[in-house]
Amino acid sequence: MSSFRVVVAGRPNVGKSALFNRLLRRRRSLVHDLPGMTRDVLEVEAKLPDGRSYRLLDTGGFDPEGKEKIPAAVREKAVQSIRHADLVLLVVDASAGVLPGDRATARAAREAGVETVVVANKIDRREGSEGEVEAWELGFPEVYGVSAEHGIGVDELIDAIAARMPRSPVEESAEPADEQTGRPSEIALAVVGRPNVGKSSLVNALVGEERAIVSEAPGTTRDSVDVLLKRGGKTFRLVDTAGIRRKAKTERGPEVLSVVQARKRIEECDVALLVFDAAEGPTAQDAAVASYAHESGKGLVLVANKWDIASPAFAEASGEIEAAVRERIPFAGYAELVRVSARTGRGIGRALPAAARAAENRRRRISTGELNRVLGRRLRDAPPRTARGSRLRAYYVAQTGVAPPTFTLVCNREEPLHFSESRRIENILREAADFTGSPIRISVRGRSRERASSKSKVRSPKARGSR
Repeated sequence: MSSFRVVVAGRPNVGKSALFNRLLRRRRSLVHDLPGMTRDVLEVEAKLPDGRSYRLLDTGGFDPEGKEKIPAAVREKAVQSIRHADLVLLVVDASAGVLPGDRATARAAREAGVETVVVANKIDRREGSEGEVEAWELGFPEVYGVSAEHGIGVDELIDAIAARMPRSPVEESAEPADEQTGRPSEIALAVVGRPNVGKSSLVNALVGEERAIVSEAPGTTRDSVDVLLKRGGKTFRLVDTAGIRRKAKTERGPEVLSVVQARKRIEECDVALLVFDAAEGPTAQDAAVASYAHESGKGLVLVANKWDIASPAFAEASGEIEAAVRERIPFAGYAELVRVSARTGRGIGRALPAAARAAENRRRRISTGELNRVLGRRLRDAPPRTARGSRLRAYYVAQTGVAPPTFTLVCNREEPLHFSESRRIENILREAADFTGSPIRISVRGRSRERASSKSKVRSPKARGSR
C-alpha cells in the first residue's frame, strides 16, 4: 500500500464526498444534500491511471462556528488528517464564492505546512465561473475548476496528484497473496450492530486510537469508516458501519443511506463482528442483523460489549448470557462469543483472533476421501430424509465451494433435505473439522445416470405412442 496521503477537506456541503467518489471511480462515500453527512474520516486506496496507488481520505465538513460536540469532533478529525497529509485538496463551492469556512480550512492547511491545491467545485453552475476566479484569493498557487458531479476538470486534478507522487510504478509494499485463492491476505471485518451499542468505541479500542467519532447520540456514525491494522502477522481492515435499525425506526434521508451502506459492507466483508449490549442482552434486532451476515455466507463473531456494566446476573454467571445468545440467535450456534468492554479494554485482545479464526475456517476444505470416511457410513445407516419425508440414497459427498464451505450430497434423486437432516449433517461436519465462526451450506444433487434414466422414462411413453 502506498504511503502517499491525499486529504479532501473543506467546509460542509461543498461536494467533498462527490469529489472523493469521482477520484475513487466508484461510489464509496455517502452523498446527500444535507450538510454534515460525512462525520468520520474515510480512508481508502485509490489508483492512478498508470497503476500507482495512494491513500485517499474524505473528511467531515470543517465548520469553524460549530460549538456542539459532534461538529467540534468532526472539525478536530479533519485537522488531524490535514496534519498527516502529503497533499490537501481544499474544496470550495465555486457557485457560492469564498466564505469564512473556506478561509478557516485554508488557515488550518497553511498552519499544518502541507502542500495544498484549491478545488473550485460546481463550475457547471452559472455562478461557478466567477467563484473559480474568487478562489485564488485563498492564496494557494494552484486552483482547479471542476464539477465532481459531472466529472468536468477531474482529469487535470488527477494529473496534479500524479505529478506529486513517486514516479516508480512499483508499489512500495504489496499485500501478500493467499496461495490458494490468489486474493490479498487481508481480512475485511464489518463491525455491525444496532445503533449506540459501542461499535465506534470497539474500533477505537482495537486500533488503539480515536479513529471514529464516539457519542451517546444514536446514529453518530453515518458512513462506513475503513481502518487498516496489523495484529499477529495478519492484516485486518475494520469497517465501522452505521447502526442498522428496523425499517420502521429509520428516518428518510441520510439514515436510510447508512442502512443501505451497512448492508452492502456486510456483503463485501469476510467476517462480521456483531456488537450488542451485554447489559441488555441480545435482542430480536441483533438476531436480524446477524441474519444479514449469515444469509450472505459471511463469518460471524458475536461481541458482547459493555461487559463492565452488564447486569450482576450476567456478570456473575457468564453462561447465562451465552444461553441467551443461543436462544435468541439460534441459527448462529457456530459463532464464537467474545465478552469485551471497549471502554476499559477488557477482553479486547480476543476479538481479532476470533475474527481471524472465522476467516480461516470460512475457506477451509476437506478432501472428498475424508468427507466420505466421516459421512459415508452415517448416511448409509441413517439415510437422509427429504422435506417430503421420503428417504434418499446418498452415493458420496463432495465439497463444492468455500467462503462459505459448501457441500453437495450426490443422491439417487435431487430433492431438498428436511431442515433437521441439514442440521444433522452440519453437526457431523463440524465434528470432523473446525468450522467455528463460519456458516455451512449443504445441497443435494441427483446422480447424472439417475437423471438420464428419469428423462428416458418420461420420453418412452411418447416414443411408444408415435409407433
